[in-house]
Amino acid sequence: MFVEGGTFMMGDVGYVDENGQQQIFGPDADAFPLHQVTLSNYSILKYEVTFAEYDLFAEVTGREKPLLRYRSETYAGPSYPVDGVTWHESRAYCQWLGEQIGYPVDLPTEAQWEYAARSRGKAVAYATDNGEFEPGRNIRDAKENKREMPVGSWPPNPLGIHDMTGNVDEWTVDAWHLYQDHALIDPIFDEGMPKYSDSKVTRGSGIIGGRGQITLYVRAVREPDNTGAGIGIRCVANHPEPITTLRETP
Repeated sequence: MFVEGGTFMMGDVGYVDENGQQQIFGPDADAFPLHQVTLSNYSILKYEVTFAEYDLFAEVTGREKPLLRYRSETYAGPSYPVDGVTWHESRAYCQWLGEQIGYPVDLPTEAQWEYAARSRGKAVAYATDNGEFEPGRNIRDAKENKREMPVGSWPPNPLGIHDMTGNVDEWTVDAWHLYQDHALIDPIFDEGMPKYSDSKVTRGSGIIGGRGQITLYVRAVREPDNTGAGIGIRCVANHPEPITTLRETP
């Protein structure tokens, strides 16, 4: 899905309540301070990468398929979001995908992830069709479904992107860092820069937590070799125009 770039305030922008008081959307102190970010155009996957898609990559590249001992479980079916993959494996998948389609593809930066989840920076708490949390209509009802759902089970956000709230947590390319209150342009926090942690940031919260605990502003710190269930993949194409045709690759 094509995402037109622009400038937005990154972090928990909150809302004004019925009494005219400024409130925050969630409890994550790491979503502050707010800071201005300007992004170039890019495209992002409409759906999270599925087990079927990742399995093809694993077969072609000679890698081990994830969660093999759980493949008899419904939540590990072909149309479900892949999880149990490391940051390294996830980034390798995205870069391999880019080689197949002829565009530069990678994991999203945190800023790209949040900008798309918020439909180009809207002040919403959830990446649902209306920004609200309505279990059973626009997000999984935890009382009825204890695990992840097939990708695209619920309506997309206004940009047409599915499951950025409430399915699997998603790797970003960024190393863990604290927010700073200064303007940034196309920020990427590279793991090779010594002032940043080796740990990575995941966004989306997955299925763990209630209404206030899975807002799209929650930032989680993960070790890059983490294979624990619940972390999946969504890729971005860093190309300034919509991707309408595939390019020939060598």
